[in-house]
Amino acid sequence: MSGRLGAALLFAATVGALAHWRFPLDQRDPYLRLVAIRSPRVYQGLTLVRGTLFFTTPFLAANVILAAGFVFGPRRLAAGRTGSLPPYSDPGEREELSLVLGEQHHPTRVAAAEEPSWIAMHERGLYCGLAILGAIGTGKTRSAIRPFAWQLFSYRSGDQARRPSGLILEVKGDLCHKVREDLVAVGRGDDYVEISLHGEWCYNPLNNDLDTYSQAYAIASILNNLYGRGKEPFWQQAYVNLLKFALLLHRLVDRYATLVDLYESCINPEKLRELLRRGDEILHRGDLVVVEQEVMDDPAIAKHLVPFGFAWDGERYSAQSSPQLAAVLEGQAVPFRIEERAGRFSAAERDEFAAVRRWFEHDWSRIETRLRTSIVEGISVFLSLFDADSQVKRIFCPPKEAYDPSLNTPDAQGVYKYGRPLPPFGELIEQGKVVAVNFPSAMNPGLARAIGVLLKLDYQRATLLRIPKMADTQRHFRPTIFVCDEYHAFATCGEGDPTGDEKWLSLSRQARVVPIVATQSVASLKSALHGDSYHTLLQCFGTTLALRTKDDLTARYLAELSGKEDKPFISYNLSENAGDARVSLLSGRTVGHKGSVTTSKSYTHRLLPRFDEKAFFQLQDSQAIVMGYDGREPIAPTLCYLKPFDLDPQLTWFEQKRRHLL
Repeated sequence: MSGRLGAALLFAATVGALAHWRFPLDQRDPYLRLVAIRSPRVYQGLTLVRGTLFFTTPFLAANVILAAGFVFGPRRLAAGRTGSLPPYSDPGEREELSLVLGEQHHPTRVAAAEEPSWIAMHERGLYCGLAILGAIGTGKTRSAIRPFAWQLFSYRSGDQARRPSGLILEVKGDLCHKVREDLVAVGRGDDYVEISLHGEWCYNPLNNDLDTYSQAYAIASILNNLYGRGKEPFWQQAYVNLLKFALLLHRLVDRYATLVDLYESCINPEKLRELLRRGDEILHRGDLVVVEQEVMDDPAIAKHLVPFGFAWDGERYSAQSSPQLAAVLEGQAVPFRIEERAGRFSAAERDEFAAVRRWFEHDWSRIETRLRTSIVEGISVFLSLFDADSQVKRIFCPPKEAYDPSLNTPDAQGVYKYGRPLPPFGELIEQGKVVAVNFPSAMNPGLARAIGVLLKLDYQRATLLRIPKMADTQRHFRPTIFVCDEYHAFATCGEGDPTGDEKWLSLSRQARVVPIVATQSVASLKSALHGDSYHTLLQCFGTTLALRTKDDLTARYLAELSGKEDKPFISYNLSENAGDARVSLLSGRTVGHKGSVTTSKSYTHRLLPRFDEKAFFQLQDSQAIVMGYDGREPIAPTLCYLKPFDLDPQLTWFEQKRRHLL
């Protein structure tokens, strides 16, 4: 308003001065001279009015023209005028872990602000999780996932003890390469660990200290997620039972197991019997009684010891211990020593082996053959994926020798004979490593999802095991970042699933985990999960970033999430009255001799959504609506303008739009 008024005053002063100079009062006009002689006051008044009009008329005209231009002129010109953004802080120089989501202008309307600001999440808010929802082509990777990952992994990049670790899951195969480029750019190239079919790392998802029931339940959950959950719970219970005891038997006998080993044990009954036979040998393997050669050289003593099977091994005589042998040795006063045999079962392992035998003899063997075949077939359809492809088998089912440093040493070129085994996730997290799973789903969608889920479960377990260790306040625990694109491909959730993501998310904050996931829509999660469990999963994320959507379920969910506020509601009423109303004989319509039309406009206040469903359908590229918690206070639902990774962050979104950069 002050700008228009100043411009109008300047215009009026200029035009008035020019008018006075160009059109001076003609003092020679006889009529004016007559008015001046007869009535001097009237003459002075006319002169004053004339001089005043020279200024007021241009002022009023300029004010009207400028007001009309403001009201009816192009809005985009006004929207393009915006102030400069505050300086964008270097992520590597930030004092605390934080994340800049984007710039903020008007909170609910697409309009530039004279003083825009940044929308940032601080450390406490990051630990509460961030969920990104956006349809295909809205810029989830370019404007959200990649710039967010770059900021977080750049934090304290020069500090070996404090820089964040992480896990990257995706299905397209390009995000891993971009993250690697970003890590190299900040000097963290050595921290990148990629698991792929053509890489050096091998990973056995069963080679950890997780109990066999949890391992079996995880595999059964993957089966349900891949092939659907039936209404009858028997099948999942049968899958878990078979996998649990088969895995336990392999761990007891071989001290090692892979998914291919489980596959062979399930489809081949003789393999189970062979493992049980070998387990019996270990079970009955006793301690060794060792005597020196001088003892056996004495015929009087030797005749009592030979029946117990003493054998010469090149250095001494030994035989298996027994109560009868112990009695003979004590009776003959023979010097001896006891050596424990390697590979024996401990007391707990003997109980576990007995449980496996009871299951095999009294449960599995008594199931009807056709039913047993159905159970095996339900499991083999998944486990066979790791046996049919030699590359997959090499990476994800390495032999036991791969974990023996004495047998698996690198050659002169640094190539490991059995593949380079991936260290436990607990070690990778504390070493600041960033593990990326580069297994595009186009190669094998089911296998890609299974591998991603198994890695995710291993990572989740490792992070939760940090919580008891954090009681040691003298030690610093680095943050760890979980980044998952196309999250619906890896999500696991359910009321009866003990390894569901919602249970991990409810505890991950204490383990200093920053979960960032992106998915296309709520409908994508709903189709991937069982029942309405997606509601339970989404509420575990403290902050939601909504990009444009094409799904009505997502729009409705986000509109409800944004809440309601008291807004003015304008209503119009138009009425028409006529007197002496009658029906026209010519037209057949109602006419009246006298008529009147009245209109009214009323204002009321109603509780309306802060952002209605239509707003989420009309968001432009790199535009989002953010709602949640920034670590210090709640973030009221507001428009957020994201910063694409390849563009200058100091340019406002409106300037980028004007230059056609988006």
